[in-house]
Amino acid sequence: MITTNWSKWNSKSDNFQKYSHIQSPLIYGKLSKDMGEVSIMILTYKRSHGLKEALDSALAQDYTQPYTIAVLDDSEFDQETDKLMKKYCEKNDNVLYYRHAKNLGQYANWNRACELAPTDWYCLLHDDDILKKNYLTKTMQYATKDSNLGLLGVYIDVNDTREGASQKKVPFSRIIFNKTIEIFVRLKRDACIPLTLKDNIKHIYVMNSTFINKTKALEIGGLDDTYFPSSDFAFAAKMSYYHTTGFLPAKLTNKGVGESESLKQSVCDDSIRCAFLQTVEMCKSYNYSEAKQLRKASIAAVISEIGVKGYNNVDYGPVKESLGMKKIYSNSLVILAINIYSKLNWGILIFRKSIK
Repeated sequence: MITTNWSKWNSKSDNFQKYSHIQSPLIYGKLSKDMGEVSIMILTYKRSHGLKEALDSALAQDYTQPYTIAVLDDSEFDQETDKLMKKYCEKNDNVLYYRHAKNLGQYANWNRACELAPTDWYCLLHDDDILKKNYLTKTMQYATKDSNLGLLGVYIDVNDTREGASQKKVPFSRIIFNKTIEIFVRLKRDACIPLTLKDNIKHIYVMNSTFINKTKALEIGGLDDTYFPSSDFAFAAKMSYYHTTGFLPAKLTNKGVGESESLKQSVCDDSIRCAFLQTVEMCKSYNYSEAKQLRKASIAAVISEIGVKGYNNVDYGPVKESLGMKKIYSNSLVILAINIYSKLNWGILIFRKSIK
């Protein structure tokens, strides 16, 4: 069970120093003076097949300017990955392969990607995800439009590769959600929408195949891995607290969902706890009353519950009870109402003035 104190979620403490003793030597590829203006940083761990697909999608970008692709291997040594990267680096001048001397772990690897990115803008990509060919072209349109922009997220397509997933009937709510996204994309015409900390309190975050400004990520101290499994959400909220966070309503990535650490029951439980605890602390930034803090946090916890039920559909009543949430938040009709409320919060973003 998570016991982390969330009161320092917006601290700029240096989260890079903790792992500075672990080296990440460049194994294959060569650094050059002209690495372009943007990088695609791919994180991998003993998944060479997925890595190949991620690499191919990175190399297939229709972006017309030079860019760099760097793979960060957290497996210490994996023969198949090493073989694959040697081949790709010999064939492509813009591909680099780093291998950590020791396993860093998920969020420390995110921070190392920030440190090693040779450009001020970079995309963070996992080895089970792929980029649509126009990802860089679309995101780079906004890299210089707001000097305070630190983080940019996009819509994703989900590819669930777990056993039996293809035989499961798609829920009606998911069909409606996907149709709503399609309408949103057409109406907003890829215009970048600014997000605020109040959006984060409503559990609106952007952290999939995220486009990140290196300077600003370094300035706010990177990700704090003590907030696992929600360190990425804490980072997104911290960026919203200090800088501009943008959401680009365009489907530019395909996210893979396979068996992983993040789908364990204990991790799903902690995701709900983190949503509650972090929201309480974020609400304090606006001097909300204690009653309002608990109400906002309870709603955030239910929204998180709805999300994790897509992976582990069990009774999360005991988890909510341990947080001191009222029993009404376990009522099926209330959960349905909060689900609708969440979708409406995303929907009304269409009326927000875009970043020009």
